[in-house]
Amino acid sequence: MLKDIASVRSVKIIPILTDNYVFIILNPLKTEAIVVDPGTSAEVIEYLKKNEISVNAILLTHHHDDHIGGALEIKSSFNAPVYAPLKNKFQIEFADHFVTEGDQLNIGSFQFKVIELPGHTLGHVAYWEKNERWLFSGDVLFGLGCGRLFEGTATQMYQSLEKIKQLPEKTKVFCTHEYTETNLKFCHKLFSEFVPPVVSFDQLKKYETELALVRGQKLPSVPLQLDIEKVVNPFLVSKDLEQFTSLRQSRNKF
Repeated sequence: MLKDIASVRSVKIIPILTDNYVFIILNPLKTEAIVVDPGTSAEVIEYLKKNEISVNAILLTHHHDDHIGGALEIKSSFNAPVYAPLKNKFQIEFADHFVTEGDQLNIGSFQFKVIELPGHTLGHVAYWEKNERWLFSGDVLFGLGCGRLFEGTATQMYQSLEKIKQLPEKTKVFCTHEYTETNLKFCHKLFSEFVPPVVSFDQLKKYETELALVRGQKLPSVPLQLDIEKVVNPFLVSKDLEQFTSLRQSRNKF
C-alpha cells in the first residue's frame, strides 16, 4: 500500500541529519545521477564516488539549509549545475539556473516539469517527472501531513496541495522528511477533535499496519503513493480552506 519497493530502484534514498532524505535519481546504468535537496554533502559524495557515479544536476526545492547545505560542495566536487527556484535567487546565489512554474528541464534521460508550490516557503517548487510519475515535493506534502507555514499562508498551502491532487493517481511522492509515524499519531488525535472524522478510521488502520511493516524493516515510508494519501492524509482530504486551516493550526500545537 505505502510503496512498491521495485519502483525506487532508480532512486537512491540517502538519510541525513535527524529525519531528512536526499534523493539520488539514477539513470538505468547507474552511472549518472541527479541529486535532489542535499542538506549535507558527505554521505552523498561518499555514495557517488564509491559507485563511480557522475552528477548531471542538483535540484533544489527551496532555500532552507537542511535542503541546500551540501549543494555547493557537491557542485564543486562534480562540476554539476544547480537548479533552484527563481524566487530564492538571493538565498541560493550559487545556483546556475533559476526555475519557475511550467519550466521544462531535460536532464540526461529525465524530463522534469517545475511546479510552484508556495506555502512552506514563498518560493518553494517541486519537480515532476511525468514518465516515471515521480514528484520531488520538498517540504509541501508528507506522509499523513503537510509542511509547516514558515513564509506562506494557509491559503497558499491549501492551493498547492490542490495542485498536487491533480497529478495522476499513481504518482509517487518523494518528500524530504520522515514524518509519517509522527503524523500518524496526530491523525489518531483528530478522531477526538473532529466530528465527523476527517478520514476513515478503517483506512487509517490499514495504512498504519503497512507503515509498521515498512518501518519495522528500517525502510523509509517514502515514496508516498498519492492515491493513498488522498484517502488518508487529512490535509488532502480537507473539504475546504477553513477545515484545512483548522487542521494546520491543530498540527502546529501537536
